[in-house]
Amino acid sequence: MDFNMPTMRGARRPTALPREAPTAGRKRAWDAYLPPSPNRARRGFSWGAALVAAVALPFLFPGTFAVSVLTQICIAITFALAYNMLLGGTGLLSFGHALYFGVGAYTTAHCLNAFESTPVVLVPLVGGVAALLAGACVALFTVRSGKVIFAMISLAVGQLAFSAATIMTGFSGGDEGVRLDPSHAAGWGIDFGSPVNVYLLIAGWTWGSALAMYALTFTPLGRLMNATRDNPERMDFVGFNPVMIRGLALTLSAGFAGIAGSLYALGFQVVTLDTLSLQQSTAGMLHAYVGGFTSFFGPVTGALLITLATAHLSTLTDAWPLYLGVFFVMVTMSWRYGLTGGVADLVRIAPKAWRENGVAYVVRCTFPVLFGALAACAGFVLSIEMIQSLGANMGAPVRIAFLPGAYAADPHSAVAWIVAVALLAGGMALLLVQPRFVRR
Repeated sequence: MDFNMPTMRGARRPTALPREAPTAGRKRAWDAYLPPSPNRARRGFSWGAALVAAVALPFLFPGTFAVSVLTQICIAITFALAYNMLLGGTGLLSFGHALYFGVGAYTTAHCLNAFESTPVVLVPLVGGVAALLAGACVALFTVRSGKVIFAMISLAVGQLAFSAATIMTGFSGGDEGVRLDPSHAAGWGIDFGSPVNVYLLIAGWTWGSALAMYALTFTPLGRLMNATRDNPERMDFVGFNPVMIRGLALTLSAGFAGIAGSLYALGFQVVTLDTLSLQQSTAGMLHAYVGGFTSFFGPVTGALLITLATAHLSTLTDAWPLYLGVFFVMVTMSWRYGLTGGVADLVRIAPKAWRENGVAYVVRCTFPVLFGALAACAGFVLSIEMIQSLGANMGAPVRIAFLPGAYAADPHSAVAWIVAVALLAGGMALLLVQPRFVRR
């Protein structure tokens, strides 16, 4: 054995060679493996512009109906982003997210009714904390299994809470709900009896909640949530507990959903059993899937479009739920990642097709899709409206406002049915033959 080794006590260790400083070429080589550096100035400007637009909208559209629609949009955006934190962040599909929305709404209502000194500006925190605690309790036994089992358990827990609320009428108020009046609470000098002031409060909380959820995506927890969504087995192999990460995601998502429920209570000033219903859960899922659950701003787009469509279609026809359902099916079948994903693919592919194949190729690919979709939609809407007129309106003529002279289609006339069927069949035929135009 060599006792003169430098590791023996008293011996001098060899001097470590200095590390070479990375050259500019080596840095550029590593840049391909790193995410792009964020443009903080651009992001700050975008978020500031969004806040200014949210504040200015009620003054640009001062009507009562417009302010009500803007309030609904803000609530829907907050809930959709909270829902997508779980769906898009960790890949868990929840059918019982209305539980946390309802907990936040009922907690806000009872808090304002019991303690009139509660500041209205800070009361969404109460609903958010209550929903966060509820989400932490539910996460203890729901995130330990697979995604399908989680979806089924969330549905069972949500329906259990809804059934319990129908029985506990002292807490839920039964069919009449629980009413509240924010103007009687501590407003810090602000008159919350005004719908515009209530909207500004809700818009401010929506903006702050969205900013907090956006910032969470850049934290280590946000990255771990995405990694758990993509490959939980590898996350477990490298030492991170997927169950813990999913539980934290569900807890935080429940907290922000509770804030959305609290904003609902302040905006509508009544909390009913609908806040705990399955329809409320499916609304968040609908907004996330239509807008695009793989993008942070996808649920914002979905919530905006669906809320606007619901508000305006409900004033035009009683068949608006059918149209929204068909729209949801067509979006999910046509674009796997929702509207934002489809637009992103179009923006990426269209310029390349324009440069390589010319204008004629782009027109040949676009014309059948555009006119086929318009013709099929016109034929489908005309058929549904005439069927509804025969069943509910005793065959009254159907007014089609977008045609010149407000053409009225008579459900008793064979010509109207021929036109509707021809439009629907012709549009579907154009959509079916469109791939042939692309291959030419």
